[in-house]
Amino acid sequence: MKVLKKIINGTFRGLDNGVFYWNFALMSSVALLVIATVFLRYIFNVTFAWTEELIVFSFIATTYFGSIVGVREDEHVKISVLKEKLPPKIKIIFEILISCIIITVVVASAILSRDWIIRAGRPLSPGIKIPYFSLYIIAPIAFVLMAIYECREIVLKVIDFKKKKNKS
Repeated sequence: MKVLKKIINGTFRGLDNGVFYWNFALMSSVALLVIATVFLRYIFNVTFAWTEELIVFSFIATTYFGSIVGVREDEHVKISVLKEKLPPKIKIIFEILISCIIITVVVASAILSRDWIIRAGRPLSPGIKIPYFSLYIIAPIAFVLMAIYECREIVLKVIDFKKKKNKS
């Protein structure tokens, strides 16, 4: 079981790093664009509509990709009063059930958002003149990555459950 856990964690290391550096790049671009926009507006009295739109798009992307990190780190908003009072084995089963519900919700959201993107993604944004599809596609990508991370959590929880079962 220890070997399987090591393989899973090693496999996800590249994805973890990719998500981390992508979030870092997005957040850095938001910060730099905001600083540049404020500087240009108040020092040179120059404004560009496309920079504000790019800031908003980048900020939306950081929200979605940041939620992936929240799922990876198991930092969901949750009420854990009941869960903390359960015995360890039942607690793991309860956590697996919650993970299954989360996977169901994010996969359904990815499918529904995909259908919506097909219908509403063609118009161009007014500032940077890219199709809204480019912004909207972030949602299903984030939902799929959240589902992948939850699947990993289920496998790791099953390994922990088997480990606790073997100890008793």
